[in-house]
Amino acid sequence: MEWDYDRKKEKEAEFLVEIENQLRLAEIPEEQIKTTAKEFFDKSVSITPPEKKAMVMKMITMHPSGRGGGQSTKAGNIRLNIGSLFNAVSGGVFTVISADQAPWAIPFAGILLWNSIRQSIKVDLSENDAVTLWAMWQVKDANKLVSEEDVKEAVDRHAAKYQRSAISEADIKFAIKNLSAIDCIKRPRDDPSKWWLCECIAPVYR
Repeated sequence: MEWDYDRKKEKEAEFLVEIENQLRLAEIPEEQIKTTAKEFFDKSVSITPPEKKAMVMKMITMHPSGRGGGQSTKAGNIRLNIGSLFNAVSGGVFTVISADQAPWAIPFAGILLWNSIRQSIKVDLSENDAVTLWAMWQVKDANKLVSEEDVKEAVDRHAAKYQRSAISEADIKFAIKNLSAIDCIKRPRDDPSKWWLCECIAPVYR
């Protein structure tokens, strides 16, 4: 088995461009985009190479049943770890983003990127969605669970800390609906009063 590292490099370059685009949507200043995108990638993205297709030259004969035809190769994997990204923001490891910007701007770019690489529904996401998810990450327990009743208080604390406008309960519920639609959060089977924060998404590519 031989791995296609050239294809991996191509996918990494494509993904960096996509991160830069999402950072622009999150209104990160243009002069900070490339550095922040690289740090974003290093802190939360890993890409494995796909298997190389074997190049074989031979005479082809076809069995009437089609038996023996077809060939498959292992796809490469893209892993976006939203948990690592949020922890990096909390730890202040981004070198060019100020403390006032980071708590909403980079998580916003993160969930925009999450949404952009989903294979199913696409959701229009807002700053409220990013702030709500950020606040939920701040009050999660060891199992990454958040009680629904704790979300509003966490969002209010975020608004007070960063001198931002408060978000209404209706807007928080709408944000939670959006985050659930793109599988950033899910209801645990054994406790419908809580939300489980999904940490990773792992689509494949060839």
